[in-house]
Amino acid sequence: MIEKNYNQSWKFWVDKDAFALVWDIPEAARNVTLPHDAMIEGIAKADSRNQGSTGYRDGCVCNYVKLLNVSEEDKNKTMVLKFEGVYMNAFVFVNGQLAGKNPFGYTTFYVSLDRFLKYGEENEIRVQVRNGAMTNSRWYSGGGIYRDVYLLVSDLAHIIPEGVQIKTESADREYAVLNVDTELKNRYHTSMKLVLETQIEDGAGNVLASNRAPVVLFEGEERTLSCRLTVDNPKLWSEFTPEMYYCKSRLYQKESVLDEDVSAFGIRTLQLDSRRGLRVNGRPLKLRGACIHHDSGLLGAATYEDVQYRQIRLLKEAGFNAVRMAHHPIAPAMLRACDELGMYIMDESFDMWNRCKSDYDYGLYFQEWWEKDITAMVRKDYNHPSVIMYSVGNEIPEIGTAHGARLCQDLCCKNKSIGRYQIYIGGDQWGICRRRCDKSDCGGCLRRVE
Repeated sequence: MIEKNYNQSWKFWVDKDAFALVWDIPEAARNVTLPHDAMIEGIAKADSRNQGSTGYRDGCVCNYVKLLNVSEEDKNKTMVLKFEGVYMNAFVFVNGQLAGKNPFGYTTFYVSLDRFLKYGEENEIRVQVRNGAMTNSRWYSGGGIYRDVYLLVSDLAHIIPEGVQIKTESADREYAVLNVDTELKNRYHTSMKLVLETQIEDGAGNVLASNRAPVVLFEGEERTLSCRLTVDNPKLWSEFTPEMYYCKSRLYQKESVLDEDVSAFGIRTLQLDSRRGLRVNGRPLKLRGACIHHDSGLLGAATYEDVQYRQIRLLKEAGFNAVRMAHHPIAPAMLRACDELGMYIMDESFDMWNRCKSDYDYGLYFQEWWEKDITAMVRKDYNHPSVIMYSVGNEIPEIGTAHGARLCQDLCCKNKSIGRYQIYIGGDQWGICRRRCDKSDCGGCLRRVE
C-alpha cells in the first residue's frame, strides 16, 4: 500500500470526556504536528504519583482530531491508518464510531477506515489516549501520539501492509539467493486476474533481479505468493558495510497498477553455534552493546528521525556495534538509523508478562494482547538487517515456573510471523523456528541448536 505521512494539522486538547460529539472541538484545542509528547508539556509536581519514573509529570487523557476529505471515487479504494506508537490505551474513532484500539504503547498498529467513512464528505478522525492511570511505567514513557502516523491507500485488491518479507537464503561474494513472500488481498466481490511484479534494486536504482507471476485471487481471498531471486556480486550488509537494497513490488490488472510497495532490506546471513559463536556473513562477531530507552532526553518521548540517527551515530563513534532496546519494541525510525549506519539490534518485546511491575501497566492486558503485539513487532522488523535477535521479556519473575516456561515457548515459537528468526530463550538456549505453524508445543525445531 502507498503510504502518505499524516503528521500535519492535528487538533490537541486534554479532556477525559468519552461522550464528546463528532465535530465537538473545544476552543482550547490547539494545533500540533506529530510526533507529539503530551507528557513533556506538563508541569513537574513533587506530589505526582509517577514520582521520578516520569520526571514527576502526570499522565493524562488527551485527544487528537483531524479531518479527512474522502471523494466519491474513493469507494473503490482501501484506506488504512498506520500508528507507529501511541502511549498508551489508544482508542481511534472515525465519525464517532470506534474503529480500532491498542493498549500497548510501543506497538505499530493499523486501523481500517473503510467501514466508517462517508464518501464525498469530510470525516473526523479522533484519537483518544487514556494515559491517566498512574503508575503505568518504570521509566519516562511520555504520552500521546509520540511516533509518526501514515495514511495508507490502495485499490480493493492490494498488497497487505508489511506483507512483503525478504529473506536471504544464502549469500557470498559471488551471488545471493533471496526468497520474497508477498501477501495479497482481494476485497472485490469477484475473482481478479492479476500479475505480481517483484524487482530487486540497488541504491542507485539499478534493477538487479525481477520476477513476474500471474495469480487469480478469489473474492475476499488473502494469499501469499513466493518467488526466489538471485543477485550477482551482492554487497553484504554488516556493521562495516551497511549496504541497503530495495524490493519494489507492483500489483497489476492488465496494464493498470493497482498497488505498489517499496521495502528496504539488506543481504546478510546469520549463523550461531557453540563452537564458532555468532557469525555474520560467515565472519565471527563480538557484540559491544548498549541498552537504550526510547526517549530523547530533554526532548521527551517524541520520536524524531534526526535524533534517532544522532543517537546511533554517537554510539558508533564511541565504539559500540549493538544496541538492546529496553524494554519494548524499537521505533521504526531507529530501525532505519541502525540499518543505514550499521548497528546490530536486540529488539525487546515486553517489560512484564502477567505480573504487573507498576499499578496500571501492560501486565493488565498482556494475556489477551501478547500474540498481536509480538506479531506486530516481528512484522515491523522482518526486513531490517540490523535486527539479529529478540528478547521476549525483561526481568520476568514467572519465567522460573512451569506455566511461565510454557508461555516463554509460546512467545518464541507459536506465532507464525516469528518463523525464520533466531530466538533468544534464556541462559545458553537458542532456537530457530523454520516452520509457519500454529502449534504451541513446537517440539524439536525450537530446541534445535543451529
